[in-house]
Amino acid sequence: MIENPTAYWETLWAAGRQYRRLTDCETTVLDRQTGPGDGRLALDIASGDGALARHLASRGFKTTGVDCAPSALALASTGPSSAAVTFCRADIESSQPPPLAERAFAVVTARLVYAFVKDKPAFLSRVRGLLAPGGLFWVVTPLTARVPAHQAPTGITAAEEELLSSGWFAVRATDMDYLRCFALRP
Repeated sequence: MIENPTAYWETLWAAGRQYRRLTDCETTVLDRQTGPGDGRLALDIASGDGALARHLASRGFKTTGVDCAPSALALASTGPSSAAVTFCRADIESSQPPPLAERAFAVVTARLVYAFVKDKPAFLSRVRGLLAPGGLFWVVTPLTARVPAHQAPTGITAAEEELLSSGWFAVRATDMDYLRCFALRP
């Protein structure tokens, strides 16, 4: 497990590391779950290069993207249409709540980060506390059973998938190659 997320992710982003690009397939499935933003609030956790946050803003959501890595935030804030998104530095796992002006989000996203969360029960509790009634928690994560053995730490196990999907009123899962997209509603 990553002991110091800020130092770990900052080193990779500062070195120019690139991650899986947001795909049209992902956004199509997400858009079906969210509908138009209509000014509703969205939070993108571990926003990285900001592509997902910018996509949500383009759909009409008032979007905040948070990341613990300053280099990721610098990249995100210079991307196309980045003016439509508020980016801020925060470690969602920190004992201090993120510096968010809003607290009731219609959509909270966590793309390609859930596998790296140390305390998953605490993380899920924090996310539930950030969701507005009827809100959507959107998680995109690799599954360890679908990735090569050397990439297993980037995915979640069956037990971690069970933890993620339990305790929600509605759960929808969509598979995309080695990824699974979860649409979770309280």
